[in-house]
Amino acid sequence: EPRAYQLVPLMMALRQETVRILIADDVGIGKTIEASLIAKELIAQGSAERLAVLCPPHLAEQWQSELREKFHIDAELVMPGTVSRLERGLPMNRSIFEAYPNVIVSIDYIKGDKRKADFVRACPEVVIVDEAHGCTLSTDRGRQQRYELVRALSKDADRHLILVTATPHSGKSDAFR
Repeated sequence: EPRAYQLVPLMMALRQETVRILIADDVGIGKTIEASLIAKELIAQGSAERLAVLCPPHLAEQWQSELREKFHIDAELVMPGTVSRLERGLPMNRSIFEAYPNVIVSIDYIKGDKRKADFVRACPEVVIVDEAHGCTLSTDRGRQQRYELVRALSKDADRHLILVTATPHSGKSDAFR
């Protein structure tokens, strides 16, 4: 049962034709629950059919478990160690992101140009970006690639985008904007 305050982001999201929301709560408050409630509702009402969660690799299994146990959403992990298994048996020109409706993707795996292009092309209608503060504009190459990935995903005006972070402001106003 979600707590009353965890329904607030859902209510805010449902007022938007295309959901674009930043959930910035303290650690342990339930941002995963809040973001998942929005995604589950978008799928239930037919506004979307597929879901992708972009997160640091150390959080991927936690997301998979939460989605399965609390929301009955089965999602495949897309990480360096799982890609060959997921691609096995797929037709040559079919992407993992077309074959599996719900995926949890290591943002560090997918941010490179070759993989990024495939993901952006076949990306689900709902994207949750966990630890979104790591995707701000930066001079650091790794962070810059994450920024470019999220920026490319946001260009599709119909894509629902849920950004999740416990650190919305690092003190750098330009990065925050």
